[in-house]
Amino acid sequence: MSGQSDVFAEVMESSKGRMIGDGLEAADIDEILERCTGWGDWYEVVTSIGDRYEAMAEQALAGGAAITAGVFLWRACMYYHYAQFYMFERPDLREAGQKRKVALYDRAAPLFFPPAERIDVPFEGFTIPGFLRKPPGVVRPRCAVLIGGLESTKEESYLFERMCHDRGMATFAFDGPGQGEMYFQTPIRPDFERFTSAVLDALEARGDIDASKFGILGRSFGGYYAPRSAAHDKRIAACVCWGVLYELQTYWWDMHDITRNGFTYCAGESDPAKGKERLKFIDLGDCAEKIECALYLQHGARDDLIPFAQAQRLEAEAVNASEIVTQYEPDGIHCCHNLYHTTRMPMADFLARHLVG
Repeated sequence: MSGQSDVFAEVMESSKGRMIGDGLEAADIDEILERCTGWGDWYEVVTSIGDRYEAMAEQALAGGAAITAGVFLWRACMYYHYAQFYMFERPDLREAGQKRKVALYDRAAPLFFPPAERIDVPFEGFTIPGFLRKPPGVVRPRCAVLIGGLESTKEESYLFERMCHDRGMATFAFDGPGQGEMYFQTPIRPDFERFTSAVLDALEARGDIDASKFGILGRSFGGYYAPRSAAHDKRIAACVCWGVLYELQTYWWDMHDITRNGFTYCAGESDPAKGKERLKFIDLGDCAEKIECALYLQHGARDDLIPFAQAQRLEAEAVNASEIVTQYEPDGIHCCHNLYHTTRMPMADFLARHLVG
């Protein structure tokens, strides 16, 4: 690790637990640490590991081991995801990695157990991409809708989906405005909740999902989108904020540069001052009191990306929520990624309690 840049050290400190919790292998993390002399090496090193998993998937397919091939393709996808996830200053690499990640996941999806069905939801000239997965042996399951964040996308939900399936729930993970595949259609918009409702409409129209109630979970920036969606769509019976984001303006210039650059990029701007102005609509103040469903707030007290006070503010203002459960971890960093092994299953339990019983 000698000679690594400050950015490389910052990324590893903040995201190592997240990467392992989302499926990267500890041995591969060790390889990344050994091979990267700094942030400039990151993309090449991490994608090379993804390419290795893709080659292993091809071998598995040639041998008729479809499930193994699906897992290896998903792992290849995840390495491409993490290769590009903070490459906001290199849009060429970020966009190439995004497209490669999507292609790998599309190949993996039908090989999963249970399989992932790609559903492209048309909405006002846009196409909302998502994947539906249903738990084996459950007829017309209720569904948890999963939303990513600033740089987390639908493909990153695979392991959390498994927790939901084990508890009898279907999952639908999708990209909204400014996220993943949808970034190429539109930057961040002030009406994300309308895209969520379009997804629920599409799921409701199917005969294989119990649409009497839905759950929703949003990670990081998704911890703004999920409660906003729940405030506007009463079909949502349970809402999980995997990290809470209430507003951006008061701490915009206190963010890590890499995060501020990410918000600026996903807003379709290159100047952080213009990004701040473009994103001034991000504020839960107009809808916190409209949340009527059960609400689960997870936040790390040591989160240096989104202040802990944001979670406390939503808790105080969501006065009409039918229930509020808090998971505030004194030693947790952003989204409690350093505590991934203990903090993720309780969120799935909460969704299952309200959707399955």
